[in-house]
Amino acid sequence: MFVTKSFRYSFIFLLSLTVFGCSEQAELDIRPAQSVHVDTLTLEPSTLRLTTELPGRITAFKEAEVRPQITGIIQSRLYQEGGYVEAGDVLFQIDPTTYQSTVNSAEAQLNKALSSQQIAQKEVKRYANLLKKKLTSQQLYDEADSTYLQAKAEVAIRQAELDYANIELSYTQIKAPISGQAGFSLVSEGSLLTAGQSDYITTIIQTDNVYVDMKQSSVSLYKLQQEFRTMINQRPIVPVSITLEDGTTYNEEGRLEFADTQVEGSTGTVTLRAIIPNPDNALLAGMYVRAYISMPEARDYLVIPQSSVVRSQSGIPSVYVVNQDNIIVKKTIVLSNEVGNGWVVKEGLEAGDKVVLNNLMNVKNNLSVIIDSDKKSNQKSDTEDSIKSDNSVSNSPEQD
Repeated sequence: MFVTKSFRYSFIFLLSLTVFGCSEQAELDIRPAQSVHVDTLTLEPSTLRLTTELPGRITAFKEAEVRPQITGIIQSRLYQEGGYVEAGDVLFQIDPTTYQSTVNSAEAQLNKALSSQQIAQKEVKRYANLLKKKLTSQQLYDEADSTYLQAKAEVAIRQAELDYANIELSYTQIKAPISGQAGFSLVSEGSLLTAGQSDYITTIIQTDNVYVDMKQSSVSLYKLQQEFRTMINQRPIVPVSITLEDGTTYNEEGRLEFADTQVEGSTGTVTLRAIIPNPDNALLAGMYVRAYISMPEARDYLVIPQSSVVRSQSGIPSVYVVNQDNIIVKKTIVLSNEVGNGWVVKEGLEAGDKVVLNNLMNVKNNLSVIIDSDKKSNQKSDTEDSIKSDNSVSNSPEQD
């Protein structure tokens, strides 16, 4: 009996606690949800001149590998290693003794042939006079004329031999084929050189201008060409600027020269080549740089802060926009280029859209919000800002 009463009292106590807890939960459920406060950015177009950023490598404008054209012993080196040489300057002198002897012999043979030609010429003239007076036969005249023609041919042969001997003699002076900076000498006095050897003996590099070779995907190149399609008949000058490996901006601006006509099958890229002035020889062949290809003109673009972009699990970018009724609308966007701390929006937004800047973890689609502050994006400006392109993998929001 005592146990029954105790159980009854315990049951009544627990029931009262349950009813009290339910009443508290009901009170919590009927409390109004707190409004989410956000800051927004009203989009307005910014005038920018976009650039495409590509990795590049410096190559020499002209580079000549100097090799001997005859066999001989080097007598002397006549240039300063690392110095500037003009086209035609003598770099090395090969011992000319044997080649001078060949020239002398060819001259003697030519003089002998000239003497024979003169004799044959006089003889054919005599036979011609005798033939007019009918004092000789036609056969003897023809033989004299043939001898004269053979003598003329012999003179031509000996002249060609002399010319060739003089050419070989001139090759004993190894001259600079182009103007530029001469490299290290790979031979010294007394070294034996052979005609047609594969090893070069020095190099000359012309560096007043240098090339910048870049790699661009074929799809991106097509898009770049479309930017210039309205200027195709004008052969537009495409400006190219570069920065060095440490981020230093090079103070000379170049231009895009051409694009290769074939796509590399293994990488799907096309080689672009630009020419950059290098008056101080600051750019050396083999250096790696970042090249920036400017678009043909400044245009209006919508730019949003990078912090306002959210991405799905698959990496698709989107932003939250507040409509006229202060309701959140999630919009999927297509990003283009990076501008400082912002992205250029290619598709998905329009001028006047209010993009949510903060409290992104607490907002969702169709949620009513309160705008604490609203600011406008940059006004239109004639200033042409250089930007980083999405062609750089590290900066690219999407792949072509």
